[in-house]
Amino acid sequence: MDELMSEYLKELKTSGHRERGITGLKSRVKRFLNYLCERGLRVHEVGVKEAQEYQGWLKEQGKAKGLSLRNATLKVYITACVNFYEFLKSKNMAHTNPFKEIRRARVEKVLPRNLLKEKQMSIFLKKLSRFEEETRLTARVTRFKVYVLAELMYATGLRIAEAAGLKVDDIDFERGIVNVTEGKQGVSRICFLNDYAKELLKLYIEEFRDLTFNYWNKTNRELLFGARWSSFGKTVNKVLKKAAQSLKYAKFTSHCFRHCLGYHLLRAGCDIRHIQAILGHKMLRNTEVYTKVDKEKLKEVFERCHPRTLRRNERDECINKDVLAGII
Repeated sequence: MDELMSEYLKELKTSGHRERGITGLKSRVKRFLNYLCERGLRVHEVGVKEAQEYQGWLKEQGKAKGLSLRNATLKVYITACVNFYEFLKSKNMAHTNPFKEIRRARVEKVLPRNLLKEKQMSIFLKKLSRFEEETRLTARVTRFKVYVLAELMYATGLRIAEAAGLKVDDIDFERGIVNVTEGKQGVSRICFLNDYAKELLKLYIEEFRDLTFNYWNKTNRELLFGARWSSFGKTVNKVLKKAAQSLKYAKFTSHCFRHCLGYHLLRAGCDIRHIQAILGHKMLRNTEVYTKVDKEKLKEVFERCHPRTLRRNERDECINKDVLAGII
């Protein structure tokens, strides 16, 4: 099994998979292989029945630990197995891909709960910008970098791995765009900077960025923020969590900037196809999750758009209380 895993990882690197993707696939496939070892099964002995049982086992494992394993999590594990068996087929180690045939847990795409409204987002970004609140110099530097990143992610909808992988040359200030050379599934795209994010990013690069590289931090100098996604993401989310708690906001992670951008663009009347292009969604159904607007906004739109909604100056003309009193 160890030799098989080693060969599989080598194949992933050769085929151009990103570091983050390889790490995730390695963890999930390893769990599957351990499952097979415990049951004395070999990879070529797994059929549709065994594959279906593995999905059920994953669900039960979550319950045993007092957790409710979401269908979205199950999907990630099963997708890893699909990928692994495609590799086995290419090496003639399996004749079929049983995980393509199973009845998968249905995943409903939903917006994260407690997304920030536009005003709340402004307050949150303002809070992050107050890096002088930190007592230690290193903490101030980190807070400022996270603030620059936050404005960048809210402007562009970048994922944290995409933002961490940016280089200075990927920013075109003259055109106000960011070239994302390796998005999800290796798809490249262009993101747009608003004026504020552009000026802040320019200030960071020209006046501040070089100061973050010193005698104890000389690695990853080619990267815009000088850190790989694995460590960068944890640091960023830690700062965001602290800021959210100080404002008594719900849990907020780096990915929430992306969701908030899509949500706020939709609320502002942006066409769903344009949001799809801005966020780089391959499938429109991934963007349609933002159409599940909150009830408050839905009521507002209903009252504004319904043809029988009365304007204030029309109300008294249409509803004559004196006439009604006479009828009664």
